[in-house]
Amino acid sequence: MTFTFKHKSTLLLLMFLAPLAASGQTIDLLAKGADSWEPFDEARWKFVDGELHGSTAIFDGDKTDPDASTFIIAREKLEGEYLVSLDVSFDEGRYLGVYLDYGQKTQTGIWIASGHELAADAPDNEIERGYIKTVENGIWIVRATGDLEIAKGKRIKLGFSRRGDEYRLWNDGRLIATYRKEGGYPAGPLQLRLTNASARIHRLEVRTGRQRRPNQ
Repeated sequence: MTFTFKHKSTLLLLMFLAPLAASGQTIDLLAKGADSWEPFDEARWKFVDGELHGSTAIFDGDKTDPDASTFIIAREKLEGEYLVSLDVSFDEGRYLGVYLDYGQKTQTGIWIASGHELAADAPDNEIERGYIKTVENGIWIVRATGDLEIAKGKRIKLGFSRRGDEYRLWNDGRLIATYRKEGGYPAGPLQLRLTNASARIHRLEVRTGRQRRPNQ
């Protein structure tokens, strides 16, 4: 039987996942509820029927306003090579930030986000984007962006990965942004952040393990 893939990025994602499934492990970060996270803000995050629901206090605040953001940090570090994959839908807003290999004390690491929705008066040729940013001692720099398709209430798939020195952002099976950092960053815990948004995370998994290059 022969399979044909319409999108090269979908094939790349499958090739990336194959060695993970063979040699690594899969961790369900929703299975243990709040026990997998610290700190866990029960006023902003709740487990409902096995899903993780999060919401900021306001939906139109400045990003520096404490009421406009909420975050949680996983207890376990992401070691080596990994893929963080999740299914999420947004009831309000569309901003979900994911910190990878991020040091709380040094304020250094990788930050990948679904980004902000376009303003009502945005030019017709402007498109929504996902972002990969580096954070060096608290200084944020955009390193890569990619087209992103998010609709209110629609369940979408996002992926955030590290393979070797490369950090990648996936949207519904499409590779949309890649950034290479020589040597990567030291291992750190996964951190999720919502800004001016309400979201339901239906699935959240981390796949880890020894990696092979897709062409090996």
